[in-house]
Amino acid sequence: MASIPQRLTASNSPLQDIQQSSATILNSNESTSRSRNKPCDTKLRQQKLPAWQPILTASTVIPTVFGIGIVFLPIGVALLLAMKESITDYTSCSVPSHESCDFVIKLNSDFQGDVYFYYALDNYFQNHRRYMKSRSDSQLLGDCEPYAYLNTSSGLKIIAPCGAVANSMFNDSFALFRNDNNESVPWTYKGVVWPVDKNRKYRNPPGKDLKQAFANTVKPPNWRKAIYELDPDHSDNNGFLNTDFIVWMRTAALPNFRKLHRILVRSKNSIYKNGLPAGTYKLMIKSNYPVTVFGGRKYFIISTTSWAGGKSGFLGIAYITVSGICVLFGSIFLLIHLKFGTSSNEAGSVSQISR
Repeated sequence: MASIPQRLTASNSPLQDIQQSSATILNSNESTSRSRNKPCDTKLRQQKLPAWQPILTASTVIPTVFGIGIVFLPIGVALLLAMKESITDYTSCSVPSHESCDFVIKLNSDFQGDVYFYYALDNYFQNHRRYMKSRSDSQLLGDCEPYAYLNTSSGLKIIAPCGAVANSMFNDSFALFRNDNNESVPWTYKGVVWPVDKNRKYRNPPGKDLKQAFANTVKPPNWRKAIYELDPDHSDNNGFLNTDFIVWMRTAALPNFRKLHRILVRSKNSIYKNGLPAGTYKLMIKSNYPVTVFGGRKYFIISTTSWAGGKSGFLGIAYITVSGICVLFGSIFLLIHLKFGTSSNEAGSVSQISR
């Protein structure tokens, strides 16, 4: 009997089935991932937007450089001339604290608009890290050593305000008079500090009597009077809310700095309604703050603002410097172009050959 051939069908092993399934899943995941990460087919996403790039030639670069120099020069000069300022160096004032030094200030022209009075210090490093940290914002959250506590005859008491910043508060006093009639120039502390300072950062202890609120504290070692005696005639300017104190506690970033002291009061019916008139003024200073021991200097400054803001000699000088550099390089480029440059026709021939 003839044998009937049997057809054998090959079947995959279970391991091969698993591998094929895994490969299929991986391929599917890869295609899904590629489609998910593929940017949208737009000109913006595919970076196919029309673009324009200037061709830098002598005929475009040289006029541009000269143009920048010509424009920047008057801007720099205007910045230097826009603001009027009078600076009085009174470092040499070294009379006893109960006496005053008198200085004559001559203003040759009117200081129109808002007039600001500053004091300035040179070579005073308020930006030192240990100095800046020596304060207590939670009392007015840092380390106030070595001025946190003071040993007194009645025991250990808290210094208010504590810290090196508060202990070294500037305490010179100023008074300005018109020399013709000895009239005091009206100025005010209102508007000197930011509203956020008095509303949030600085607050006096609760209670109607400020002296009683600070009863268990002592003044800083270098202070001549307690915190509640800074301005007893004005409750909104006494204690931790004192304007001079707040201004001093805002430490400066550079060793030579100025701090706003007062603002001119421009009453409608006074000679100061348009600003500080030209003339001769007498400045009386009670110098209590020593600076010669560390090689510093002290100044009293009268200044105005303009369309460019406050006094900024650096900005004006920077504009003039850039203007000079542009004119210099523009001249160099022009000489090089006149001596070694090629004509437009030659440049066109070269571009055609390169193609």
